[in-house]
Amino acid sequence: MFEIAYTMHRGRQNLHQEDCILVNGALYQECVLPVAALSLAADEVLLAVADGVHSSPMPHRASRTVLEELTQAIRQHPEWLQEGFVANRHLRQVQERLADRLAVRPQTFGTASTIAVAHIRGQRAAILNVGDSRVYHSNGEGQWQRLSKDHTVLQGMIDKGQALPDTVYSSMYMMLEHVLCADHEENDFAIHRIMVPLMSDDRLVLCSDGIHDEIGEETMWTLFDPSLDVKAQTKIWRDAVWRHGAKDNLSLVVVVIE
Repeated sequence: MFEIAYTMHRGRQNLHQEDCILVNGALYQECVLPVAALSLAADEVLLAVADGVHSSPMPHRASRTVLEELTQAIRQHPEWLQEGFVANRHLRQVQERLADRLAVRPQTFGTASTIAVAHIRGQRAAILNVGDSRVYHSNGEGQWQRLSKDHTVLQGMIDKGQALPDTVYSSMYMMLEHVLCADHEENDFAIHRIMVPLMSDDRLVLCSDGIHDEIGEETMWTLFDPSLDVKAQTKIWRDAVWRHGAKDNLSLVVVVIE
């Protein structure tokens, strides 16, 4: 059994919604999507958040196309699954199809998106991401950890020992190094993938940078209360982002395993 809550908003300063979310086969790309909740009696669920890169052309097309193609890739290529879970090869296919569909038009050539995916089956989940949309895990006691890996210039420097993780750097270092891009030549992108075990009352949280960058990771988890249901917790995070300014598109999906 899964209890899922999800929400999105274009933010205070954006005319369009450049994010897109996938919840159990349904796509959402609304300017304003109030917190919604879903109870799902199933052994498996696929969740994802895609964030169109604002500096690329028509980013809303990129994020939606990426999630459309993700569901298609899994459905059409079950032989690529690893122990029944979505694999890196599916994301390679997503980028190829993104380029096939949008690189042929000058107005959408080079449009790009991040992606964060959680594929839950039974007591395990496959977590994949490209870019800086994130996936977090928390247990019933409120202990949390980030499962995804940001593909930014700064994170690359940290990995190489050229920067310190607890030091504040210029915003220029937060530029994305790897994304899914509508360009057939941009196929050498990094994919972070891990498998995680899950217990009853564990939560997975997927979000675009309009959530974690706006209020900060530490503040986000200071506001976490494991006694709350997922809908109430999602509203607390959304309200905190709104109070802080909500300068970017924001998308959030929270699931608890029961």
